[in-house]
Amino acid sequence: MALAGLLADVGAHGHRQWPESVEGVRSDLEYPRVQPEQNLVMAEVAGELVGYAIVEPEQNIGRSVVGIAAAAEKNTETLVEALLGWATSRAAEFTPIAHLATRDHETDLGEYVERNGWARVRKYLQLESRPGDSRAAGVVPTGFTLKEMVGLDELPELTNLQNQSFSTHFGYSPNTEDEIKSRLLAQGSSLDDVLLIRDTGDRLVAYCWTQTRENSGSSFGRIGMTGVLPDVQGHGLGRAVAEAGFNHLVEQGVDLIELDVDSTNAPAIRIYSSLGFVTVSTVLWWEKTL
Repeated sequence: MALAGLLADVGAHGHRQWPESVEGVRSDLEYPRVQPEQNLVMAEVAGELVGYAIVEPEQNIGRSVVGIAAAAEKNTETLVEALLGWATSRAAEFTPIAHLATRDHETDLGEYVERNGWARVRKYLQLESRPGDSRAAGVVPTGFTLKEMVGLDELPELTNLQNQSFSTHFGYSPNTEDEIKSRLLAQGSSLDDVLLIRDTGDRLVAYCWTQTRENSGSSFGRIGMTGVLPDVQGHGLGRAVAEAGFNHLVEQGVDLIELDVDSTNAPAIRIYSSLGFVTVSTVLWWEKTL
């Protein structure tokens, strides 16, 4: 797949953590709401793939997420203008607002979108920890139990928990059961990488969704999403489930653990700082009314 080669050339960019393998990229594009046949374009020069643009409509919250990138030696303002022009026009067919993310090193793109009417609306921190053999306390509060996800019969509860936990978070688009199932069954994913906390009535009240990947002989872990039902927050479950995810990745022998967190989420940042996480970069989110 030519796109996978371009992504490898471009490196980290935007909000997505693109997989490194062709199979992984294909799996990401097969996610139900992406629909690449209509919402992905690629730019070529003399038969060489030099850039791409993608639009991910999230009509249930009235926004579309836009992503663009170009190969370093071809990254001209003319190409950026063409890619972003297509993406915003396509996004406008679905929603009244578009969001786009830029990383620290994408300063030219950030300056370009700002000059063209995009407003900065949010900052996320990218954190990393090199845990070695160190483990967190991992204490689960009395009256609650921790276990790994064991079957898709838990899918409705997980979907409900995720949607309730993130209902007030910036840019969160509620997921359907089919969308979460697609993620659970994607290449490199496993049900036992989702850690669940239940109360005495066997109600699912908190979770941590982890991931692992290999790159150049090193093993990377990721704390993807953690959530706690609103009505049981304040009982230490956020720390418990984050520490459980951390320990789960340590047990798999990863060299590095990474995660993203909203810069305004002070309680989460305190938890992750206590686990040895430090900020290594930032992601800025931009918004434009279409």
